[in-house]
Amino acid sequence: MLKEFKIECDWFGRETESPMDRWFSAEIGLGVGEDWLTRLEEIDARTVRTHLRGCGYQLAQWFAGNWWRLRWEPESRSSRKDPNWRMAHSLTSAGGGYVWPNLLFASDGETLAVGSVASRQNAAFEPIRYLNHILSRISAEEFEEKVDVFIEGVLSRMHTLKIRDDNLSTLWGEVLAERHDPKMARWRRLEAKCGYDPDDAPEETMRMLFEDTGRLGRNALEEVAAQGRHATLEILKAILDLADSTAKPAGHGHRCKMPELSTKPRYPANLRPWQRATTLAKIARDQWGLGKKPITNKQLADLLGTKPGIFTSRQKPLAPLSLAVRSRKTGDFDFYLDSSWSTTRRFACGRLLGDHLDLQGNERLIPSTDAKTARQQFQRAFAQEFLCPINALLEKIQTDDPDEDDVAEAAKHFDVSPLMIRTTLVNKGELDREALSWDD
Repeated sequence: MLKEFKIECDWFGRETESPMDRWFSAEIGLGVGEDWLTRLEEIDARTVRTHLRGCGYQLAQWFAGNWWRLRWEPESRSSRKDPNWRMAHSLTSAGGGYVWPNLLFASDGETLAVGSVASRQNAAFEPIRYLNHILSRISAEEFEEKVDVFIEGVLSRMHTLKIRDDNLSTLWGEVLAERHDPKMARWRRLEAKCGYDPDDAPEETMRMLFEDTGRLGRNALEEVAAQGRHATLEILKAILDLADSTAKPAGHGHRCKMPELSTKPRYPANLRPWQRATTLAKIARDQWGLGKKPITNKQLADLLGTKPGIFTSRQKPLAPLSLAVRSRKTGDFDFYLDSSWSTTRRFACGRLLGDHLDLQGNERLIPSTDAKTARQQFQRAFAQEFLCPINALLEKIQTDDPDEDDVAEAAKHFDVSPLMIRTTLVNKGELDREALSWDD
């Protein structure tokens, strides 16, 4: 469930510190829904407050300086250990001598995961301890609106107090101008997805991502950027080599035909990607007469117009990730599955199939990545429900407290991995599958 994002800033005067600290000292509160991300305990006074005492200008600078990466850069497998990623996404890096909360933002393109991590133990010199461990999610529009209002409020105070400072006003003016320029906005979005600050990405990488959309597809390239990050250029070159193969699939690929649906669903507004995917998977199973039964290798291969050997082959293709590339001549797809495990190959095929059924337009590339974007969340949820429908799984297990034997038996029955069974069971409640789960 998406929550309201709150940024409250109540100014108060200070007698000491630098001029900027005196002018912009404030009680600052950040929250989601009814919860305060900034709830803290003052150690010496033994009091609890919902707002921190900090510098509104410093916070505005941090939001403005990291706006593109906050808005568009997703989490990756290495994010937690990547100091560059954390500098752009963790409020602790706002600096200025203030003890900011360990508050993290990560975008999937449609929404932002927001997580505050409670202080484990305060250092001797830190006068406060943050209390709340909160995992939540807000819409991208909510993030943009509340950050815009907050920064404009800081700039308005500067104007009222007749403060001359070109840093924030210039920086924020550039961000707003870029956001209203479609070409520049896409450039900045691609930089952010690659994990770069504005103007820091290698020119060759940006040129291929920005100018080569006709060969693979605009949206597909953004997914490649989110996966590849600083190695995007190498990954993209490898994919292009596969895409240029015409007569037959290159490097242990498999030629397939994607099935279609006679009718596609009209989703209610504001559904999360996994909710849309689950609906589509149920419709696909129904239209193709699969019911609740497990899908055999032969059935899945027949759907894809290929042979069951695609799932049992131990030969890994010369591909940096699992993907499908549409042939220019026939419209068929060449599948490249980056695993030698049968259940993983079946799951990858389910992801590619779901993406194709949901795809708008005729982009050539369907990438299946580890990036936590909305598109990849959709793929994974579709494959889960398509290969192992939750209702059929619950009927098979018939217990509210399944043990490892139950999980193993269900995995064998549906020909999926035990991890997928456990994940499906965890997700059967209305849990936010993509909420942040970071600790320090």
